[in-house]
Amino acid sequence: MKKYNLIKFLKIIGLSTVSALTYQNDVISLIADNSNVLYEYNIKDAELTKITLSEGEIENIAKKDKLDFESMIDSDKSTYIFGSGSNPNREKAVYINKDKNTVETLNLNYLFDSMKSFAEISENDLNIEGVAYANNEWYFLNRGNGPGNKNIIFTVQGNNLVDDFNLFFNEFELPEINKIKTGFSDGIVIKNKLYFIATAENSDSTYNDGKIEGTLFGCINLKKMKLEYTQIISTENKFEGITLYELKGKNAVFLLGEDEDNENNQTDIYKLEIKL
Repeated sequence: MKKYNLIKFLKIIGLSTVSALTYQNDVISLIADNSNVLYEYNIKDAELTKITLSEGEIENIAKKDKLDFESMIDSDKSTYIFGSGSNPNREKAVYINKDKNTVETLNLNYLFDSMKSFAEISENDLNIEGVAYANNEWYFLNRGNGPGNKNIIFTVQGNNLVDDFNLFFNEFELPEINKIKTGFSDGIVIKNKLYFIATAENSDSTYNDGKIEGTLFGCINLKKMKLEYTQIISTENKFEGITLYELKGKNAVFLLGEDEDNENNQTDIYKLEIKL
């Protein structure tokens, strides 16, 4: 069993849920699955700013209409924000070029169709909840909360994600929490290992929410594509975003974003310190 410490770090007013987050230079970037907005929270100034990602309604979008942004990759030069692919409206990504200050929408229907075809899974089982990037490879984490419980990591290599890529996949069996199956919700790569969170929700649908049963933290060796360990970190919270905050010797401190399935206009960010 891994020793860990989970504490509330800060409260952000202005959004009610977090589906992914990143951290750089005292700024937390966040997305919410019911908004077409990139939020940026400056920790020192305690200020929240918004970057609009699409035309029309941008916040508190109805479930049937939302693009369902669930994952994000951020670097000094660019940001990628991904829809879940769980229906045709959600097969999009947003690419932000920071040097040119431009926002572009990418159609990823061919990528998501390829995932379903290669892994032989139904439309009801595709639900990309996390994306990680390292060494010129993308890792798309499929949450196994559909009827087939397909927890899959899709590895994507190539020149782009639209129509020029190679695709591989590996399926994983994850532990249960309170007899409820868990599914990938996000991940981050550190030194060829994928550190991930997976949530348990009493529902067999990628569309409908269920009773929250908790979250576990785990590690996958990417060279061997082998699950090394898991650790339950909560039986109450549904954490959907993870990013690295700092490394402290053999320990890492992560920031976790929570989805409470409510409409409160505030959200808590947690710190998780755990030995790697």
